Amino acid sequence: MPDIFTYTDYRKLLADYYTEHKMRNPGFSYQAFASRAGFPNRGFLYNVITGRKSLSTSSTVKLSQAMKLTASEADYFENLVSFNQAKNLHERNYFFDKLDAIKSSKPGSGMVRETRREQHDFYSIWYISAIRSLIDMHPFKEDYDWLARSVYPPIKPREAKKAVMLLQKLGMIKKGRNGTFEVTDKTITAGSDVVQLGFLNFQMQTTELALKAIREMSKEKRNISGLTLGISRKTYEIICAEIAAFQSRLQALAERDDEADNVYQLNFHLFPISNVNGIATGRQGWRNMQRKKV
Repeated sequence: MPDIFTYTDYRKLLADYYTEHKMRNPGFSYQAFASRAGFPNRGFLYNVITGRKSLSTSSTVKLSQAMKLTASEADYFENLVSFNQAKNLHERNYFFDKLDAIKSSKPGSGMVRETRREQHDFYSIWYISAIRSLIDMHPFKEDYDWLARSVYPPIKPREAKKAVMLLQKLGMIKKGRNGTFEVTDKTITAGSDVVQLGFLNFQMQTTELALKAIREMSKEKRNISGLTLGISRKTYEIICAEIAAFQSRLQALAERDDEADNVYQLNFHLFPISNVNGIATGRQGWRNMQRKKV
């Protein structure tokens, strides 16, 4: 049985469980697995694993019993299903925290949970990446008052210190011989569900920062503009590709900037503000054009 506490995707867990039992017993099949869980439809479980179907609460309990999970494993599995099937960011954060709180006596599970939380925090807390960039641009020797003031909006020195400690633990910065921190080239590898949740939280926070910039900064210090476009789904996809290409060009410009001294946040927001044919809720639609400068 795979260590359930290392998973952030219940479908991957079920697939690995099936593969492991299939290797031990070639006669083990999706039908046998479904029968063990009390599902009359032999194809249901395969459709769940491949993403075509979702699990109800009762189906989740049946699978917990079929896999003979312990109480803590069953608790984790049921919250994992809820986390993966959450309908909004509030629910995803709620169930991620519940997963994080479940204790396990299995060796290494605590380390996995701690690493997952650290990865999540790196992706989701807006000022951590800003601090990493500041350390890359300015000599820094544990002056957390300066670091906290240098972030905008300012944070508390203890938050700055905690961010530095996290970056060190993730191997993204290191302390040199003279006590000055320096950025490493290391990137972190996290589960796709953790990365996705982190980015969603990051985008929410930076959108709020954009609103703060509109309210508090003069036009000379920020550049915020918007377009209202009447377009088809095909053109929407073309625009998304153009945005991605533009982001790559901007990243290259930043990497060539030898005089960098401040950190900027650039957000791209493209979303429907009409609902013809249900486009905003999953179907299709769109039209009309207007340009605005704020």
